[in-house]
Amino acid sequence: MTVNEQLSNLIDLSGKRALVTGGGKGIGAAITTRLLQAGAEVTIADNDETLHTETFKDLVPPRFIHCDITVPEQLTAAVEDAAGGSNLDILINNAGIYPPTGPIAEVSDEFVTRMLDINVRAQFSASREAANLMGNGGAIVNISSIAALRGGAGISAYSTSKAALIGLTRAFANELGRRRIRVNAIAPGIINTPGLNEQNEALKAEGLDVYAAITANPLRLAGEPDYIARAALFLVSDLSVFITGRLLVVDGGATD
Repeated sequence: MTVNEQLSNLIDLSGKRALVTGGGKGIGAAITTRLLQAGAEVTIADNDETLHTETFKDLVPPRFIHCDITVPEQLTAAVEDAAGGSNLDILINNAGIYPPTGPIAEVSDEFVTRMLDINVRAQFSASREAANLMGNGGAIVNISSIAALRGGAGISAYSTSKAALIGLTRAFANELGRRRIRVNAIAPGIINTPGLNEQNEALKAEGLDVYAAITANPLRLAGEPDYIARAALFLVSDLSVFITGRLLVVDGGATD
């Protein structure tokens, strides 16, 4: 690559194989769309059998594999399937859960264990398995949250899990950098997704008005999944060739 390389080449993912966990809807679907538009061969690993294929109707459709990311055998199979018997180039660790935790005094050990298993342990496993198939060169993007930076009432377990994901990102970046595998994370702000809308009433009970919070940023823009997808495309493309171990906050300036 030369410093004069065309911009179109820097975001061209033609021939690249990508795996997006939880890629059937919301942020995951938006990321899948952007990767497909850039020419990548995308596999979605999701436990939702009702994948909304209409989302990708004007694109080369992604492959779909049913996967519960907490089941090691299914996760390994998804990574191997995405690699197509060869190398895997891109992993987007998007799948996760974000139910309101409730008051700290009422949070059970079982709840915390489940949150960490899905939001941290499975991301670790996916990154390890993906790195094993990346040879010398690849990109991993972990989807964290601004909750990792500022916390919030009623979301203690979720905030903890997303903060741990930032530590995972930095550790993997340091170890895998010698193999030219870049590992970064995105911290989305409050984004208008189906999952967030499903939690509206529970979050409101904890004092958070989702619909007001979506536009509560200096840009006065409603957070949309595609804003996160654009950041992910940047981090997996050659536009970010010299960036690893970093957290990119995408929240319209909502956090300090």
